[in-house]
Amino acid sequence: MLPKWATHPAGGTMVIMLLSGTAFIIGHHFFYQSLSGKPPPNVVYFSGFAGGLSGQQVNLAAGLAFAFFASSALGVLITTAANQALWVAVRTKPSKLEVIDNLATATTNIWNMFDFRLWKSSPIRMTLVTIFWLLSVTSFITPATLIIKWSITTSVVMTRVPQVDFTSLNFAELHFWPSLSPVYAYRNPQYPVLKVVAESMVGSRILPISSPYQNATWLLKFPGPALSCESIDNSSILYKNITNNILVAGEKYQDYSFNYISWVPKVLSDYYSPQISSLPFPNILLNDNNTKYEPPSQTLGPILPWGASLTLLIAALPGMLNSSSNGYRQDFDRIANMTVTRCMMYNTSYVANFTYIDNIQSINVTTQGSFNNITAQDAVAGAVMLHYMDTFAYQAIMDAFGRMLVGSIVFDYSSEGQIIDTQIALTPLLDTKELNFLRPLSKRNTLEELTGQVSGIWNGISVQQVSNPTVLLADMIEEMFRNVTLSLISNPLLQPNYSSPYAPPDIDVAVTTYALVYSYAAQTLWLAYGIALGMTLFSLLLGAISIYHNGGASYTTKFSTILRAAYCIDFSEPIRPEDTDGKDPTPRYIKKLTIYFPPVGKTVHYDKAAQISEEEEP
Repeated sequence: MLPKWATHPAGGTMVIMLLSGTAFIIGHHFFYQSLSGKPPPNVVYFSGFAGGLSGQQVNLAAGLAFAFFASSALGVLITTAANQALWVAVRTKPSKLEVIDNLATATTNIWNMFDFRLWKSSPIRMTLVTIFWLLSVTSFITPATLIIKWSITTSVVMTRVPQVDFTSLNFAELHFWPSLSPVYAYRNPQYPVLKVVAESMVGSRILPISSPYQNATWLLKFPGPALSCESIDNSSILYKNITNNILVAGEKYQDYSFNYISWVPKVLSDYYSPQISSLPFPNILLNDNNTKYEPPSQTLGPILPWGASLTLLIAALPGMLNSSSNGYRQDFDRIANMTVTRCMMYNTSYVANFTYIDNIQSINVTTQGSFNNITAQDAVAGAVMLHYMDTFAYQAIMDAFGRMLVGSIVFDYSSEGQIIDTQIALTPLLDTKELNFLRPLSKRNTLEELTGQVSGIWNGISVQQVSNPTVLLADMIEEMFRNVTLSLISNPLLQPNYSSPYAPPDIDVAVTTYALVYSYAAQTLWLAYGIALGMTLFSLLLGAISIYHNGGASYTTKFSTILRAAYCIDFSEPIRPEDTDGKDPTPRYIKKLTIYFPPVGKTVHYDKAAQISEEEEP
């Protein structure tokens, strides 16, 4: 035996629609919850029909279907309750036909919500109509609670990363003399080292290093070489000796004015009682007229195993730029503002933080401590060579670094032009405070100045470089050498052989994974549906009140219902025969007709309804 409400047409419909709408709402929630955090599917359905439907399209359509059916079920409940309120309004008092028309069509014409006469005639009906129209908002809010966004996941894995192996034989070219105790002598840097050093210095950057993952971060610590650079005090003995040496060279080679000189210390005497010279021209003699000018060419020094650090010196002489050779004293005045920078090699600990975002490299490098100065090894004998592999690697790097800087830039008076015997112009070091004076190779800016033409024939002006550098030469050289050391990791030939038992272990790498996944805003969905359910329950209550006022009867807006109810009513005026066809628009006089429905259960035929005055019109 079914309960009474289940057999009541209007009451049963409202309760069933409430339960159905709630079921669709719960289903909508669980469907979106099942997709949350998962990537959109790559499957294609019905591929043979108009290109098919992707899994993403199917999921979106399913979400819209849940929202549609939930809103439809709740909408049926509200319209059912509104229909009961409509019949309460028309049966309780006489109304104009125009008002009844607008009340009946309020659920299909949203503009009727703003008709004050309808609110006065049936506030319950119009409240339900308003709820009905507001309910549609949930149908486009709730599907939007499922979106696709980037998901970021970070995990730590132990894996192999690029490193540098300073014990590799690919750094230094060694000459081998076979004997009872074989001798290994240093000759040159090998090609991989020359290539890495040149590319890094020219670009003033760390070369691209391959990452095992597209998005990853790791910390690498390793011992390696570095340079400590400083500007030599112009009151020191070394500075004065260098100054005098350059002046002597200027006196001997009077056709040249030195602008830039870079050199390394040389060992002058025999191997067992060495004397080291830090002068750019250590063997110059004024009375040797047959000696032709040669720029410094030795790129590694001093090559001595007893405590002398590998050193590089750079002298900048801006006062001698394009100067004329007018005597010793004038040249001495012009080099009074000369700067001399000395760089010495030492062993330190590198701490490099590698970060890759979409394979875009970012490396933060610092050095910690100074363990010992690095001295060169000319040759070693026997198995002791294995203990000097890193020393040979370090001096190969220093040798390659020196090859980019050692040499000179001089002004030749005879040809009135500069002679460049160095690779420093390929590097950004000319942008430093000490060397920026070398950049304007010509003081003439216009073609007229260059050719001596009459003014007005050619007004072309070449691009001028305006700069006021503040970076010190010592600081930039130190940074460039750090970049070079890190760049060695980029070359596979300079990395460890991982098949060796002495290969470095794997390290912790934080791997970040980016993926497109569904994101479900459950709170927003339940907020929207919660408001809709609350308004629907309120509508159910108003529907129950209307049923009570209708004597417990159930009503619809079916034509048969209207026909049966209209059987016992009368109009305030008869309808003209030509207007009985029911065509739109409704004649104005019909809109003004007043009708009166009999109370529920009465079937008697009523007399003509009384005409309502304008003052009594609702």
